[in-house]
Amino acid sequence: MSIENKIKLKQGEQILSVTKRYGLTFFWWWIFILLLFVIPFFFMFWLFQNGWWGQTLFTVPVLLGVLTIIRTLFLWQKNILIITSHRLIDVDQRGFFDKIVSDIPYDQVEDVMGRIKGFWGTIFRYGNLTIQTGSGKVQIIVDKIKQPTFLQQEINEIRERRLKEHSHDFGEDLTRSILEKLRDLDYEDLLRVYKRSRKLKKEFEAEEEEPEEEK
Repeated sequence: MSIENKIKLKQGEQILSVTKRYGLTFFWWWIFILLLFVIPFFFMFWLFQNGWWGQTLFTVPVLLGVLTIIRTLFLWQKNILIITSHRLIDVDQRGFFDKIVSDIPYDQVEDVMGRIKGFWGTIFRYGNLTIQTGSGKVQIIVDKIKQPTFLQQEINEIRERRLKEHSHDFGEDLTRSILEKLRDLDYEDLLRVYKRSRKLKKEFEAEEEEPEEEK
């Protein structure tokens, strides 16, 4: 299944890049999986000569190795950061039945930090990317990705370009810009905007009536 089928893109929105965890950071997992297969097969003939308990000692590590491969590949493929022309989407798959999806528009991004730390991180140029929202309510940490500082620059460039385009549209056509922003709101937010707009309308009408009464 393609990325486009996993998320609902907005009108005019395009996927610019998809980032996954650097594969080399699973090195010790691959070593562990390799041992789970090598050791039982190395003693296979001796184990099978010792009846059911020998067969059990052979089967359990092999099954554990298969399950570990499936889990490692599953989490590797599912944990992604999607960069689109409108927003950032972080998919944090913590298990087979546990997934967190964070959606941050560029106008809510306050800071993006890329960090490379440690000996191996410096050698192979991988590290963490931290994305902080303006409200401080959401902090996305994408760990162990390749070239996080380059990705930081890419996100900042896209964000600046997006904000400039938005401010340009806002200056040219205020009403159209507000309507486009309203499309991104859910029902509860739209209801609050509606109630607030009615209150402002009454206040505006009251201010217009006061000069007429003075005359």
